[in-house]
Amino acid sequence: MLPWLDDDASLSSMNTRLGVPDWRAALADSAWARTNAHAQVLITTTGLAAWSQIASRLMSASIAIDGIAGYSVGEIAACAAADVIDAEHAIRLAAQRATFMDDASRSLAGGLCGVTGIAAAEVEAVLLETSVNIAIRNGDDSVVIGGPLGEDALDAVEATLAARGARCTRLAVSVASHTPLMRSAAKAFGNALSAASLRAPTLALFDSDANRVWTADQARTGLARQIDHTVRWDEVMDQLAARGPSCVLEIGGGQALARLWQQRHPSTPARSADEFRTLDGVLAWIERCSS
Repeated sequence: MLPWLDDDASLSSMNTRLGVPDWRAALADSAWARTNAHAQVLITTTGLAAWSQIASRLMSASIAIDGIAGYSVGEIAACAAADVIDAEHAIRLAAQRATFMDDASRSLAGGLCGVTGIAAAEVEAVLLETSVNIAIRNGDDSVVIGGPLGEDALDAVEATLAARGARCTRLAVSVASHTPLMRSAAKAFGNALSAASLRAPTLALFDSDANRVWTADQARTGLARQIDHTVRWDEVMDQLAARGPSCVLEIGGGQALARLWQQRHPSTPARSADEFRTLDGVLAWIERCSS
């Protein structure tokens, strides 16, 4: 995970916050890594550390950032990258968000499942009259569904979709993010954000409804709303593509978002920062795309 990432004060602070001597070593324990309270802080902190190191190099090379968006909890990091909130404040918000979501899941356990190979419209038809919802729209035939666990809910829907030829992959998460099961978490996070000091973004920022965020109030509303509403990542990608970027860089661990971009907008090159062994490699690729 981000092998080129230099340790900095934020990563050292994260070790303390998470109660581990070394976050990379801690990731070897898959149960620890997928714990919601760990994962949301880890994703936010490492993403922002990577952004800080990349952005300073982009500035030195006079390469402009044309637009930014964040996937799920990544929207908090995106807001920090766009100067809506300070990095340390973003990390605290990520921890609060995880707590509120864990609290919401205690009353009714839920989960998420990736569904591909079947039209999103057909998935929606199957979900009618069930307690399962589309949590994330990634493409015309790629969605994430979420809802209560059990044979009369998520398990049953998975079986129905599989029988129709869909590929269903249960995600290693313990909360049904971006579904109505998180309504109390969205409300609690909205209350926390109402007391937070936010600013208007300094970069073109898009929320999970694919809306351009112009004001601090819009950012507050979007960050709370996405917890219990569908993330429209397909439309977010379309909004970014419409701006005509020379390339798209996924910042953080993994390569899933870069692959989603390549499938939807193959004419614009996309890679993940996690693919590179060095920061120089990241910058060299961006410079080649920008020349």
